[in-house]
Amino acid sequence: MSLVQSKHAGCRFCNMTRSVSYTSTVDRILFEDEDYFAVSSIGGFIPGWALVFPKTHKLNLSKEYTNPVFLKFASHVTQIVSSEYGACVIFEHGSTTENSATSCGVNHAHMHIVPFSKNIELLALQETDNLLWKQANIAEISSFANGNEYLFCANAFEDISTIGSFSKVTNPRSQFFRQLLAKATGFGDMYDYKRYRFEEVSIATADRLSQKFHIPSSV
Repeated sequence: MSLVQSKHAGCRFCNMTRSVSYTSTVDRILFEDEDYFAVSSIGGFIPGWALVFPKTHKLNLSKEYTNPVFLKFASHVTQIVSSEYGACVIFEHGSTTENSATSCGVNHAHMHIVPFSKNIELLALQETDNLLWKQANIAEISSFANGNEYLFCANAFEDISTIGSFSKVTNPRSQFFRQLLAKATGFGDMYDYKRYRFEEVSIATADRLSQKFHIPSSV
């Protein structure tokens, strides 16, 4: 499959942006423009956990990180979440194939924005099994990945100036960053969004954030 398609019939995130009504209580779009949308995260055991998706169906965001339209949208979402819940980290599980363990079973590229006061990069660097971490500017991800699956995280989102930790993935590990955050916040094995959906947290996040968004000015 191509890494980029306009829509994918079997993708629930593509279906969320179709003209037909999408009525899921949890999968409620908080904010959108012509190219991107944000939702609260199923399995988000941390209040305020949000996801940013491109409306074009693709498997990772490596090419988006140099797109000023994406950066502006993601910055706006991060600012709103931070204003309500405190400082946020960001991360992506960048896959290159459908149903890859790296993408945790979500076959549509997305960036996580999570209120978290600790150092997610340090937590990641402590996980060295088959991972070779290096510092990366967000604009370098595409060239560093070079078509491979990857993990990327940063302690803050600062538009094109974002600096974080990057590693190619050779042995995929499902929900890698969710596992780190669950361990750090006392949720242990409850990182798995398929088993522990935390819908009440997601709904509360959506209710709180949906009142705070407004359309950012044009780039």
